[in-house]
Amino acid sequence: MRRGFRLFTIAGIRISINYTWFVILGLVIWSLASDFRQTYRDFSTVTVWAISVIAALLLFASVLLHELSHSFVGNRLGLGIKGITLFIFGGIAELGKEPEDPNTEMKVAAAGPACSLVLSLFFFSLYAFLRGRQGDAPFAALFQYLGFANAALLVFNLVPGFPLDGGRLFRAILWKRSGDVGRSTRFASNFGKGFAILLIVGGLLEVFITRNTIAGIWLILIGMFLQQAAEGSYQQVLVRKALSGVKVRETMSTEVVYVSPSLTLDVLVESFFFRYRFNSFPVVDGDALVGVVDLHQVKHVPREHWHVTSIRDVMMPISEELVLRPDDEAVDALTKMIKSGFGKLPVVAGNRLVGILTRRDVMALLRMKTDLGA
Repeated sequence: MRRGFRLFTIAGIRISINYTWFVILGLVIWSLASDFRQTYRDFSTVTVWAISVIAALLLFASVLLHELSHSFVGNRLGLGIKGITLFIFGGIAELGKEPEDPNTEMKVAAAGPACSLVLSLFFFSLYAFLRGRQGDAPFAALFQYLGFANAALLVFNLVPGFPLDGGRLFRAILWKRSGDVGRSTRFASNFGKGFAILLIVGGLLEVFITRNTIAGIWLILIGMFLQQAAEGSYQQVLVRKALSGVKVRETMSTEVVYVSPSLTLDVLVESFFFRYRFNSFPVVDGDALVGVVDLHQVKHVPREHWHVTSIRDVMMPISEELVLRPDDEAVDALTKMIKSGFGKLPVVAGNRLVGILTRRDVMALLRMKTDLGA
């Protein structure tokens, strides 16, 4: 769900767009053009399509501001949000860590709806100003739509189903009363999945009963997205709870197979990839970890050049995104492995290689804890 490409960075927060955004953007423009054409029959075809495109892009900007509000507040409270992946009707923040108390959760969750409320009032004010001077002018129609769109975003996000903002507020209230974040998340997540099913059923009724195809498709898409997000968010909380307090040093392997940067690729393939059947190896120069080499990098070099190409020429230089520390939390290590795309990451003390942690190691521990009911 989070796959996408990077756009830009704002205040240290990386902004990315999910690939499905372009499909949704097309649907938004198409539905807006249909609505504007029916409502404002005096507008030319060019005007209708122009304000539809502008409205869709400003809706995207409104969603971005909504998500940035969460992120700015979250970062001020120490959650370490590094990036946001945006969809046309929402976004997913990359949390450095989950809120540790319900009060923090409430503050972060409330920031988005507050932003949407301000944006809705702002656009309705612009609409009222232009309507009073120009009547049903194109920009008056544009601002009226954006006022309603941000109001709808506000109302939708306040539904008490996790992971919507209202669901996070609901979870925080339950969490504050019970002290059990896992049980509170399950309850709020189930409410979110129930609401998602209602949206999907409503969308099917719109398509097949009332023949309102565009509205029905929207409801189905949003319902499917919300259902997946609710289930995924609850699973993340379960994983974090199960691995809480577990350090990398407790799960890593200390017997590490590594390679020298001076080895040529033909030796790497024959003596390491074929022998150990690992898809990547740490690269150590003396006592220092200097990089990571994997099959993907070797495949980009023509086979006839392997004997004259060294590992140093193709390896990925080491960076904080590619290493773990012994005292890192295991759940944060798992998140880093997923984001980096590597199934295993080296563990270093200073710049010295002291171990290796694989996703399989973490998942095996997680399965064991689950089986034992821990």
